[in-house]
Amino acid sequence: MLFSKISKFNFFVLTLIILVCFPPLNTFAFTVTPLETNKELLQTEVEKIYNIRSSCLVSGDPTPLSESFDTKKKLGKYSLEHETMRIKYLKDWSSARGIQFKSIKSFVRIKRIMPRGNSIRLALEESYKFDYIYKDDLEPKLNSFGVGIRHTTTLVKPNDKWLISSDWYTDCFEDALQSYATDAQPYLYKQNNAKPIIASMNYRAYDRLKAIAYADKYCGAAWGSSNDFKYNPKYMDFNGAGGDCTNFVSQALGDKEAGGLPQDGTWRCPMVKYGRATGSRAWSNADGLKNYLIYSGKGSVIKAGTFKELTEASSEPAISKLDFGDIVCYEKGRGNIDHFALVTSFDSHGYPLVNSHTTDRYHVPWDLGWGDKKIRFFLIKMH
Repeated sequence: MLFSKISKFNFFVLTLIILVCFPPLNTFAFTVTPLETNKELLQTEVEKIYNIRSSCLVSGDPTPLSESFDTKKKLGKYSLEHETMRIKYLKDWSSARGIQFKSIKSFVRIKRIMPRGNSIRLALEESYKFDYIYKDDLEPKLNSFGVGIRHTTTLVKPNDKWLISSDWYTDCFEDALQSYATDAQPYLYKQNNAKPIIASMNYRAYDRLKAIAYADKYCGAAWGSSNDFKYNPKYMDFNGAGGDCTNFVSQALGDKEAGGLPQDGTWRCPMVKYGRATGSRAWSNADGLKNYLIYSGKGSVIKAGTFKELTEASSEPAISKLDFGDIVCYEKGRGNIDHFALVTSFDSHGYPLVNSHTTDRYHVPWDLGWGDKKIRFFLIKMH
């Protein structure tokens, strides 16, 4: 009996020693070390993967991207499929407009590192820079725009190489992809009517030049932002609480540093001594701002309709009536205004470019990412 107890004890001790000295191979191989949580090293690795994807966006071929995702996991496979669909969409969108992307670059800022056993979760911001030309031009002019995206990305390192096992983010193409999965094709449209930059655009109380300068300064995480990729700290940031796009356009219209459009009892955002200003419903709600601009007379609808309806061939299609500092609002289903953007520039063919928040945009083609058939656009002329 005593021998049996001693034998059991010795077996337990021996087993414990083996487990401590020789841990299971798969656990050892996947454990994240402190060195691997180094912010600069992780930033380099993530940028490497994201720029492989950016190169695929330029070429239109998703093949090289497959080696950057852990497709043994369900979310890794889904993330790769999502990126593949984005590549296909951008290829078809640009072809339909006679555009050729020359370069797309990605820059990453890691905000938080969260080691999780055999993986690392990152909260990060990504700034894209897109360079494009119109391929049929005899002397093509390079056009550039920027996009800012916030990610929650999980990395694993199964074979001494970092792979993405999941990647959640506010996608600038998301609405187009919802119907694009059914093989919808972008409507063919080409515009060649360069719009001159007007030296002074002060219409009544609304200063368009200052509105544009404000929108360029505070467009957040997008390449092109001139405020260290930050929003204006005076105002509440509604990302994560319905989106910040309407709040941002209201700022560009009504802030004293911006358009200076007079505020009133309905559309207002009084500054506060402590904390951040939130604004009225008409200030920060998309339906509220659209209705306010129209019924107050501060804006009027040039035309509302689908992309095809706004760009259909005529001597003066509705889209050509947009000017610097005008507004585009995006409707997802009748009566549901979902997004606002400010017209801040025009490219070398006169194509309207917009700035917005939530998915941060700097001088982005006004319809890029909005290819769903249910989307209607309201083109609003500011007075």
